[in-house]
Amino acid sequence: MLRALMAPRSRSLAPLALLALALLAPGCRNKIGSACKVSTDCSLRAARTCDLSYLVDKNGIEGAGGKGECIVEGCTVGSCPKEAVCVQIYSAAYLSVACDPETEDRPGADGRDDCDPNEVCLPEGVCADANTARATCRRECTRDSTCRAGYSCRETGRGGVYVARDPENPLETEETAICMPNG
Repeated sequence: MLRALMAPRSRSLAPLALLALALLAPGCRNKIGSACKVSTDCSLRAARTCDLSYLVDKNGIEGAGGKGECIVEGCTVGSCPKEAVCVQIYSAAYLSVACDPETEDRPGADGRDDCDPNEVCLPEGVCADANTARATCRRECTRDSTCRAGYSCRETGRGGVYVARDPENPLETEETAICMPNG
């Protein structure tokens, strides 16, 4: 009799156990740059988060009813998934002091250092506070069609968006294109 009572209960738990296993399994979650409303849309293990700083709907229209994009926060060179690249994003609010990118912090260069020790001289010729830069994995692209609606494929290396520098080769710069909001 005990066995008869237990059988229905164990069968009813089987679908729940399968669902739990499916949710914990890696893979099959959104890639970097995919649309999201919450971070669990991107990763159940918090490997990716949902950046809600720019919201667009499926037609690319910006607004509160739209979705953000899946990113990895705090990345370093080589740590992003294969579809992405680690970029440093500098806030325009801190780009005020002029500098010469050809001579700033370069050994043997004839020139003065205009940037503070915690700053880098960006190619545009302004000092940027390295402490306020946001390092995130962003979707790498070759054309607009590889980006979702409301985003376009744009070159890094200007406008405060740069591929993260390799600490072993800090003077070497790399450039690529990433999906950026149209707005």
